[in-house]
Amino acid sequence: MWFKYRVEQGATDEPVAQRIKNMTPVRFVTCLSLLPMPGVRHRTQPTSCLRRLMLLLWRAWMMINTQQKAICTWMGIIGAILLSLFCFEVSAQSPMDIEQRAKRLEEELQGRVDLNKLTETYREAMQLMDEANRKTGGTTATQNMPVQSAETPEKEMERRREIINSRFRQAKNMMGSLPASTEKPQIPEAFPLEGYIVVNGGEKEFFSNEVKTDILYTIKESFVGNLIALNTYNSTKGRFDGEKEYEIQSLSTKINVSGVAGKKCVRWSYYSPSSCTRWTRFLRYDINKGERYPQFRADVVSAESAENGRIKVTANAPAVTFLGDDGKTNLGMGCFSATWVLNRSEFEHLLKRGEISLHKDIGRPMGPSPGCRPGSTMTLHLKVKKEPEECRDMRSVELMIIGPEDKSRHVFSDEYLVSEHSNKLTLELEARTVPERYADSVEWTIPEIEGSNRTITPASTSSTPKGRKFTVVYKGLPEDNNEFGRKTVKATLKVDSCKTEKTREVQIFYPRDEKNNPEGKYPNWYYYWKQTPAARPFGQNVRIAYQCEGIPSSECKCVHRGVIGQYNPYYSGYKTINVCNLRTNTWDPDTFYVELPAIKRSIPSTLSGRSFFNYTYIDTFAVDVMHEFTHFNNFHTFWPQGWKESEDKDEDDIPDRLESEMGFRPDMKQTYWREVDLNGDEELLTLEATYDYQVGIYDEYDWAKPGKNWPK
Repeated sequence: MWFKYRVEQGATDEPVAQRIKNMTPVRFVTCLSLLPMPGVRHRTQPTSCLRRLMLLLWRAWMMINTQQKAICTWMGIIGAILLSLFCFEVSAQSPMDIEQRAKRLEEELQGRVDLNKLTETYREAMQLMDEANRKTGGTTATQNMPVQSAETPEKEMERRREIINSRFRQAKNMMGSLPASTEKPQIPEAFPLEGYIVVNGGEKEFFSNEVKTDILYTIKESFVGNLIALNTYNSTKGRFDGEKEYEIQSLSTKINVSGVAGKKCVRWSYYSPSSCTRWTRFLRYDINKGERYPQFRADVVSAESAENGRIKVTANAPAVTFLGDDGKTNLGMGCFSATWVLNRSEFEHLLKRGEISLHKDIGRPMGPSPGCRPGSTMTLHLKVKKEPEECRDMRSVELMIIGPEDKSRHVFSDEYLVSEHSNKLTLELEARTVPERYADSVEWTIPEIEGSNRTITPASTSSTPKGRKFTVVYKGLPEDNNEFGRKTVKATLKVDSCKTEKTREVQIFYPRDEKNNPEGKYPNWYYYWKQTPAARPFGQNVRIAYQCEGIPSSECKCVHRGVIGQYNPYYSGYKTINVCNLRTNTWDPDTFYVELPAIKRSIPSTLSGRSFFNYTYIDTFAVDVMHEFTHFNNFHTFWPQGWKESEDKDEDDIPDRLESEMGFRPDMKQTYWREVDLNGDEELLTLEATYDYQVGIYDEYDWAKPGKNWPK
C-alpha cells in the first residue's frame, strides 16, 4: 500500500503526515484492508480476535479530532500488526521472545505523538511480522497473500483485489456479531476494471505574432485497475445500507504515441519584424519511466468522493517529452489532465451498464506561452467487470492452459517441394481443469490470421470450439505485415452462470530470407518491411525498388558488397530509391549488421572524434531508406536543373556557393573525416540525417526470423 512503500523507501515524515491527513475514508480503509496478515495458525478463538482487530482499526479512524488523524492512523496500523501477533500462534517452538517484543512495541505506542517514532515502530513491527512468518514456515489456516508487488500491472491489480476481497469476506461474516450501538463501519470491496485514455492535442506558441512552437500528437494509454466500493454496514438493521463511496486505483499497461508532427523555432532574424530562420523538428519522444513498472504509471485514472455526494473522476496522461532533431531542444506535453464531476446516481447508472465513456475539451486559450492548444480533447473509456454473487465461491474450479506456452514463438515454414509441408504454421492447444470432468467443456478463442487459411483439428463448425485439445494449422503467409506479431489464445470455462478465463500470448513470425510471401518475387523481409513506417523516411512516402531494378547493371552499386542502398537521379524514377540485398551486402548476413559514422555538424566533437553507430535487422533497413531519401532530397534541392560541373569545382555534390554557409570548404571535396573516404561533403549530410535515429523504434514491426523479436 502507498504509505508502506513510502516509509520503506525512506520518505520524510512531512509528506507522509500530510498525505495521511488528506486521506479520504475510502483510501484509508482500502489501505488498511491491504495490510498483510501473517501466514500463521489460529489459536482456539480466532473470530473474537479478528473482531477486536476490526474494531481497533475502525476506532483509530473515527477519532473526532482531525488534527490527530495522522497519529491515530499510524497507531491503528501498528496496533493491528501487534494485535494480529497476539491473536495468532506465531511459533510453536519459541513464541515468548516475539510476544515480548510485540508487547514492548505496544507499550511504546501509548501516548505517542511523535510521527518519526511511530514510523520507526511501524518498521520494527513489520520486521517482527516477517520474522513470525518465517518461523511458522508458511503454515496457514487461510490463503496467504503475497506482500511483494507482482511482476506486471495486471497481476498487481489482481493481487490487491484478492487481498481486499478476502478481508471483505472475513469481515462480512463477522458483522452480525457487532453491537447495535456500533457506529456504522465501512468495508471495501474491489471489482476489476480496464480501459484507456486518448489525448488528441498539441501546443502552439507565438512570438511577435509569428508561430514559435507548433506541434500535434495523439497519445493513447491503456490501463487496468480496481473499482473499490466502500460498503456501509448498519449494525442496528443488521445489513449493509445502499450508501456507498467509491475509489478507482489504476496502473497503465501500454502507452502509444502516434501522429507526432511539429516544430519549434530555434533562431530568429535580427531585422524587424522577426521571422524564423531555423526550425528544429520533433520526430522522436521519450516517455517517463514511471513509479513502479518500467514506462508504466500509477493513477492513470482515479476517482474519489466529492462534495454533495458527487464523484470526481480524474484522468492523467503520461509524461512525454518530444525531442528536437537539433539534439538540444525538448518540449514537454501541455495537454495532460481532465476531470469530470458526476452525480452519484449518474455514476452508479454508468457502472450498472458496465462501461463509462467520458469526453472533454481540455484546450486553453491561445497565448504567448506554450499550452494545450484549443480543440485538444481527452477521452476516457472505462469498463467494469463485476463478478456475479454466486460465482465468488467458485474457488474449487481451476482452469489451466498447458499449451501453447505464454509468449511462445511460432514461425511459418519455408517453401518446400512437397506443398503439404510448405508455408504453414502450427499451434497445439491443450487445457486441463480441476475437477477433470470439465476439460471437454473448455471453449477456445483462436486468433485469425487474415490471408492465411486456418484449419482446426478435430473439426468444429463453431468459431469457438469446445474441447481439451486442438491442433490449429495456418496455411499460406498473409499479405499484411500487421497480421504477424502478438496474438492471444483464450480458454474459457463456463459452469452454470459463472465463467473463468485464461489467456496465452503467442507470437507469429515469417522466415526472413525466404520468398514465400504472396508476391513471391522478393525476400520476405523486403516485402513486409516496405509496408511499415520504417519505409517512410521522416514520415514521407517514397518509392522503393529492390537491388538494381531500374538501373543499368553497369551503373548499379548494389553489386558491390558493403553498399546497402543507392539513389541514381539519372535512372531511378521520381522519388525512387534502391535498397540492396541486405543479406549479401551487410557485414553479417544473419543480423544485417552495419556501421555508419556518427556525424553531426552542430556537435563539434563528432567532427573531430571518430565514433560509429551500429544497426541490425529492421533498423538497418530504416536508416538505409533515410540515407538514400536524403540523397534524393539533396539532389532536387541543390540541382533542380541538374548537376553542373562549373558550380561544383570540388565535386562534392554541393554547390560551391553554399558550402561556406553550411560549414564546408568549397575547395575541398571532403571537409571532415578526411582519413576515411566518405565520398564527399554531400555524403556527410546523409550520414547526419540518420544521426538522431532511435534504434528500436520499429521493433514492433519486425516479425522476421531472425529479427528484432527473434534475434539470431
